[in-house]
Amino acid sequence: MRISEDEFALDVIDGEPAIITQASVIGQPGSEWEGSPVFKKTYLLELISRSLEHEVIKPEDIQSLIRIAKKR
Repeated sequence: MRISEDEFALDVIDGEPAIITQASVIGQPGSEWEGSPVFKKTYLLELISRSLEHEVIKPEDIQSLIRIAKKR
């Protein structure tokens, strides 16, 4: 999934840079996830990519999360 340029905006919220996106895929009617936001791997990776591209997050933020996840 590719998040196109017109599907997100950049802003500062509570003093932190933020990326604002349109609602992702919503759980289908009748499914156990009905009405819930569903963030598939491809969407999350694209969101991370866009966030890195626009310096909402930095590569060292990702490295820090990897270190924390490995300790769990």
